[in-house]
Order: sequence, then structure tokens, then C-alpha cells
Amino acid sequence: MTEGRTMKAALYEGVNHSAPLLKVTDLPVPIATNGDAVVKILASRVVSYAKDVLNGTRPFPNLLPMVPGTGGVGIVQSVAPGAIHIKPGQMVFINSAVRSRDHPVTPEGMVQGLLAFGRSKELQRVWNNGSWAEEMLVPLENLTVIPESVQAKFDPAELTSISNYAVSFGGLFPNLRPGQTVVITGSTGVFGSSAVAVALALGARCVIASGRNKKQLDEFVTLYGPRVVPVLTTGDVAKDTAAFLKAAGEGFDIDVSFDILPPQAGFGAVKSSILALRAGGTALLMGGINSSVEIPYSIIMNKGLTIKGVFMSDRAGPTTIIGLAEAGLLDLHHRQEPKIFKLDEINDAIEWSASHSGAFDATIVLP
Repeated sequence: MTEGRTMKAALYEGVNHSAPLLKVTDLPVPIATNGDAVVKILASRVVSYAKDVLNGTRPFPNLLPMVPGTGGVGIVQSVAPGAIHIKPGQMVFINSAVRSRDHPVTPEGMVQGLLAFGRSKELQRVWNNGSWAEEMLVPLENLTVIPESVQAKFDPAELTSISNYAVSFGGLFPNLRPGQTVVITGSTGVFGSSAVAVALALGARCVIASGRNKKQLDEFVTLYGPRVVPVLTTGDVAKDTAAFLKAAGEGFDIDVSFDILPPQAGFGAVKSSILALRAGGTALLMGGINSSVEIPYSIIMNKGLTIKGVFMSDRAGPTTIIGLAEAGLLDLHHRQEPKIFKLDEINDAIEWSASHSGAFDATIVLP
């Protein structure tokens, strides 16, 4: 029985411009009602921009109070009626991209434990709390069972990386085909570095990893070999376009450009990657750039380019990432030692993640 029990959780009650941003307190344990499940959290991640969201620097509209935390890995505690495959005792991955169930074509979407815009607040009224808690209420369709063969290879902290890879997969698949060449802008961030790994796992012939951090770009080559070609961007559109074309290699075109730059970034590198695309190429926009963008109309028309925005991944994304990991095509092991925090240390974890946002950084909370 869960009624009357309490759990420890990190509560966000409103913008606070100084620490502590969250209050660790006791809240009622959630109860599965219809079409959802209660999951005991084993591990979750702290995104690097969490501090900016919580202190109001990057204001997100949310129903408050709420428990932040996007996704994670846990054990199913209880399941509401309507479940067929999800059962208590299973280890599951939690996909934070929640979509409304009552429109087959244009569902509303939110990121559980992070943000909800407009009408998606109706979803937040039901699934308002995220994973920085001992237990969490999750829609059934947002749970992916982790097979025992994968559990044997990776611990729960490592399995939380599924979220980073699944986001990139949501844009790259099915737009990137085996043997093709892709430019990734924003590759030296956590999500961008995941995109490099996913593109390789999907069979890319060449991944052009671009950014301004030469050390991290060079680390990609050390880690993955010559299929990754680093390009240090300059901000000069013409120079960067030429550098991308050269990096593709003689006799090869650039088929796909993939952007996942943060809000403060300029559009120059993205524009260069789009201008470098072959005729019929595809540009994928998954980042958070705030400014308006300008792309030459005639080039889009004459080249027949596709420019496509993508929000997170679909339900199959985590399943595919788990499959790639089980097959040995994608390594979920931490690429450097992660920083581990307990739930009581959540405010320290937020500070740490904000100052350690590189390609190989990972900040993990273990309730």
C-alpha cells in the first residue's frame, strides 16, 4: 500500500536567484491511477542548464510547485490498470518526453520535470513531478523495459545516458542513412557528443564534428578513430562552409546537417552547415538557439533542401538505443568518471553540472 507513505524529493517552489534553488523535503508517494506507473528511482541525470532554468535565467513556464528531474532509470513499484507489458519489479528507462494521448496527428508535448508550454500544462497537472525524488509517477508509454542482458553490461548510472542518445536519435533517424556524411554543430556539448556516437552507430561514413573547443574535438578522433573529422569553427560563414566541404573528403558530399547548439549560440555555424549540404540534403534543427535565422531562399529552392525541426524522440527511440548498446554498437559506459551526488546534495549537483557541461561530463543523482 502506498497511501499515507511519504518519500524524499527535491521541491521547486519558485524562482530563487541564489542557492539553495531546491528544498529537499517529504512528499506523499504517488499513486498509479490509470495508464501510468510508479517507479522507484535508481539514478537520474542533472542537465547542465538546470541552474539557469531554476534561477530564472532561462525562464520556463511551469506549474509550481514541482519536482524537477528529466528521465532516469528505476524499478517499477506499481502499475495501474491498462498495462500489458510493464510489471512491478522490472528495471525501466524513463523517457521524459510526454505527449498527449488524445490527438493522433498533433499531440501536445512536455518534458516531464522540466517544462510545459501552453496547452501541455494539462499534461503537467497529472505528471508534474520529475525524477529528483525517491519515486515518480510516469505514463506507461514513457517506460522502456531494460533487458537483463543490458543490465549485466551497464549499471543504472550508465543507463541514464540513454536519454542523451535517444534525443539525438530522434533527429538523426531516419534522416541519416548508412554510408552518408553528417555535420554536427554543437558537438562538444553533452547532447552533441551523443549525436556523434549515435551517427557512428547508425553507420555514418563520416561524422564532421564541429565546435570551438579543439581539445574536445580532438578527443573524438582519439575515441572513435578516423570516421570522425573535427572542424574548429570560426564564425565566418564562408570559411566554415569551405571547411565542412573539405572535411567531407574528396569525391563525397554532405548529406545531413544536425544542430543541437544551446540558446546563447549564434546561427553562423548552422548556416554554414546548411550551405554545405548537397542537393536534396537535410538540415535537422534540435537545438535551442533563440534568435531568428536567415537562410538564402534561392539555395533552399535550387538545391531542394529539407529543413526539419525535431522535438526529442518518439517512443521507439530508447528501445533502439538499448538495442544498439546490447549489440555493442553504442557504448553506454561513462567516457570519464562521472560526478555522483545523493538526493540530499541536489543543490550541489546543480552547481557542479552548470560548471561541467563538456562533451564527456556526467552529473548523476542517486536517491
